[in-house]
Amino acid sequence: WQLQVAEAILKGGRNVLCIARTGMGKTLTFWMPLLFWPAGIQIVVTPLNLLGKQNVMSLVKAGIQAISISSEMATPANFQV
Repeated sequence: WQLQVAEAILKGGRNVLCIARTGMGKTLTFWMPLLFWPAGIQIVVTPLNLLGKQNVMSLVKAGIQAISISSEMATPANFQV
Protein backbone atom coordinates (compact mmCIF):
# COMPACT_ATOMS: atom_id res chain seq x y z
CA TRP A 1 0.00 0.00 0.00
CA GLN A 2 2.91 2.34 0.66
CA LEU A 3 4.22 1.96 -2.88
CA GLN A 4 0.73 2.47 -4.33
CA VAL A 5 0.31 5.74 -2.42
CA ALA A 6 3.81 6.99 -3.34
CA GLU A 7 3.18 6.11 -7.00
CA ALA A 8 -0.13 7.98 -6.96
CA ILE A 9 1.61 11.04 -5.50
CA LEU A 10 4.36 10.86 -8.13
CA LYS A 11 1.87 10.57 -11.00
CA GLY A 12 0.36 13.88 -9.87
CA GLY A 13 -2.72 15.51 -11.32
CA ARG A 14 -4.98 14.50 -8.44
CA ASN A 15 -5.29 14.58 -4.68
CA VAL A 16 -4.16 11.52 -2.77
CA LEU A 17 -5.80 10.47 0.48
CA CYS A 18 -4.15 7.85 2.68
CA ILE A 19 -5.85 6.45 5.76
CA ALA A 20 -3.86 4.07 7.95
CA ARG A 21 -3.61 3.31 11.65
CA THR A 22 -0.90 4.65 13.92
CA GLY A 23 2.42 2.90 13.39
CA MET A 24 1.66 1.57 9.90
CA GLY A 25 4.29 3.68 8.13
CA LYS A 26 2.38 6.61 6.63
CA THR A 27 5.33 8.96 7.15
CA LEU A 28 7.64 6.91 4.92
CA THR A 29 4.96 6.99 2.23
CA PHE A 30 4.96 10.78 2.28
CA TRP A 31 8.75 10.99 2.15
CA MET A 32 9.34 8.59 -0.77
CA PRO A 33 8.29 11.10 -3.47
CA LEU A 34 10.87 13.57 -2.13
CA LEU A 35 13.60 11.23 -3.40
CA PHE A 36 12.26 11.66 -6.95
CA TRP A 37 11.43 15.40 -6.73
CA PRO A 38 14.53 16.94 -5.13
CA ALA A 39 13.42 20.45 -6.16
CA GLY A 40 9.75 19.82 -5.36
CA ILE A 41 7.72 20.82 -2.35
CA GLN A 42 5.84 18.26 -0.30
CA ILE A 43 3.34 19.42 2.32
CA VAL A 44 2.53 16.97 5.09
CA VAL A 45 -0.09 17.99 7.65
CA THR A 46 0.38 16.44 11.08
CA PRO A 47 -1.99 16.70 14.04
CA LEU A 48 0.82 17.24 16.54
CA ASN A 49 3.57 19.89 16.62
CA LEU A 50 5.96 17.32 18.09
CA LEU A 51 5.39 14.95 15.16
CA GLY A 52 6.14 17.78 12.73
CA LYS A 53 9.39 18.56 14.53
CA GLN A 54 10.37 14.86 14.57
CA ASN A 55 9.71 14.65 10.81
CA VAL A 56 11.95 17.66 10.20
CA MET A 57 14.79 16.19 12.27
CA SER A 58 14.61 12.88 10.38
CA LEU A 59 14.42 14.52 6.95
CA VAL A 60 17.32 16.87 7.65
CA LYS A 61 19.36 13.91 8.89
CA ALA A 62 18.64 12.24 5.51
CA GLY A 63 19.80 15.35 3.64
CA ILE A 64 16.33 16.61 2.71
CA GLN A 65 15.48 20.23 3.50
CA ALA A 66 12.39 20.53 5.71
CA ILE A 67 10.59 22.98 7.95
CA SER A 68 7.78 22.55 10.46
CA ILE A 69 5.21 25.33 10.40
CA SER A 70 3.10 25.94 13.49
CA SER A 71 1.41 29.07 14.79
CA GLU A 72 4.76 30.09 16.27
CA MET A 73 6.60 29.59 12.96
CA ALA A 74 3.99 31.01 10.56
CA THR A 75 5.97 34.08 9.51
CA PRO A 76 6.13 35.56 5.99
CA ALA A 77 9.82 34.60 5.74
CA ASN A 78 9.01 30.90 6.23
CA PHE A 79 6.61 30.94 3.27
CA GLN A 80 9.22 32.19 0.77
CA VAL A 81 10.61 29.65 -1.70
